[in-house]
Amino acid sequence: MPSSLQGWLAGSILLLCVAVSVSEKTQVIIPPYLADVENIRMVSDPKDILNAGQLKARISVFYTRDCEELYKLGHTESGLYVIRPEGSPKLVVQCFMHDCDGWTVIQKNTFNTDMTWAESWSTYQYGFGFIEQNHWLGNHYIHLLTQQKWYKIRIMLTDSSNRTRYAEYDSFLVKDANEGYALRLGTYHGDAGDSLTNTSTKSMHDNMKFSTHDRDNDRSTSSECADLHGGGWWYDSCYDAQLNRKSGIHWHTLCDHNCRSSLMLIKPIHMYCNRV
Repeated sequence: MPSSLQGWLAGSILLLCVAVSVSEKTQVIIPPYLADVENIRMVSDPKDILNAGQLKARISVFYTRDCEELYKLGHTESGLYVIRPEGSPKLVVQCFMHDCDGWTVIQKNTFNTDMTWAESWSTYQYGFGFIEQNHWLGNHYIHLLTQQKWYKIRIMLTDSSNRTRYAEYDSFLVKDANEGYALRLGTYHGDAGDSLTNTSTKSMHDNMKFSTHDRDNDRSTSSECADLHGGGWWYDSCYDAQLNRKSGIHWHTLCDHNCRSSLMLIKPIHMYCNRV
């Protein structure tokens, strides 16, 4: 694992420990030049958006589709940026810039989060939390991101001994709402173990639809997985991995409901390779 990514993840966890309770009590004032950013409510301090100056100055802005394109245009600092995926409104995302790559963060969770993660279908659809802290970007936006190009996903996990491991899948796609935001994954590699596509385990998350406590799409015949276990996810019946939980981040091949943190990042396999 790149040492810079491991260091960035550790720093993010430290920031989360001291910032989440403060930001949830602070009223966010949205400046007019960010009013049309659809998920601006998920930013605790708009001044932290690194490309907001262009909007404030009313400079003609070319909106990039993801963090990879931002990096290619010279934005090499990790942090918050406004992007505009194809067919999407403007969005704030967290970017991790490293070694000629720009990764777009779609999820972050820590073991001591104040968030319950037991949200409704519509809340998971459009995102919740704070982008720079624990959050879910939103199934609708993740779909719009991943349908515009071929993406891969890297899942960073910190186990109970504070060791950071990763699982990477060389293809990542979330289908649209009509298909239940179903998950499509490619081939695994990494050092965390495969807990999403391994056919030898009890649950196969690949090709599963997303489930929440008010929208049961799992394959269990005895229970509703999201209602029973809490947190929206691509449940089978029920799970070998569940990262959207309070005090119980689980990755079967690495940690038994005691991971200290999870981070889900995506980037294009090739920035000019569009899906058909």
